[in-house]
Amino acid sequence: MEYEALLVKRSDMEQTMREHLQMIEEQQWKKDEELMQMMAEQQRKKDEEHQKMMQEQQRNLVEQQERRMQLMAEQMREQLMEQIR
Repeated sequence: MEYEALLVKRSDMEQTMREHLQMIEEQQWKKDEELMQMMAEQQRKKDEEHQKMMQEQQRNLVEQQERRMQLMAEQMREQLMEQIR
């Protein structure tokens, strides 16, 4: 009788341990998922910042090119004016 009671108690303890381990695993999965979401959000922000930086650099390059073209046009006009004189 006592042996059967011990077996039942042992079985209950094992079930409790399995449930506890499952709960711990679920909590770890949840933490991992939250961490991955945080990392994905950080990467998205970095990507957005990088894209903005690249767009700004592109705008700067276009502005520089436009200034160069204006300068060249002015120089050509001046040369033409000098040739006409």
